[in-house]
Amino acid sequence: MPHELVAAIDHVGLRVTNKERALAFYERLGFRADPDEDAPDAKALGLVNSAGARVHLIYNAAAVHEDGNLLLDHPIKWPGYTHAAFVVDDMGLLLERLRDWGVEITEGPMVVGNGRRRLCFVRDPDRNVLEFNEILGEH
Repeated sequence: MPHELVAAIDHVGLRVTNKERALAFYERLGFRADPDEDAPDAKALGLVNSAGARVHLIYNAAAVHEDGNLLLDHPIKWPGYTHAAFVVDDMGLLLERLRDWGVEITEGPMVVGNGRRRLCFVRDPDRNVLEFNEILGEH
């Protein structure tokens, strides 16, 4: 079997305005600062969870635009990354926790992909869009 040129995604980089606020949000989702990715003079902080999923918080963003996420909330659709998507084991538990934390579910939950997955979307404090997927089965 031939090797894939790209084997996996290493991390998702998310630009944020406030390192501490963003870190608190992502820590609730189970991410922790990765000591191998944290340099004192860096403009980014690498986070990892127990499953090995990685996020880099890039904390050099300008203030959040009052009209929303510039890539998603406007009629002109500019090129660029629109969201990060993560797999979760238990969508019900995630939804319960998000509601307890006061995080708005902006879309979903809904079943898509011919019943293969259930997903929902939320925004982090900087309006970065996050998608969460519970894999229901292979169809």
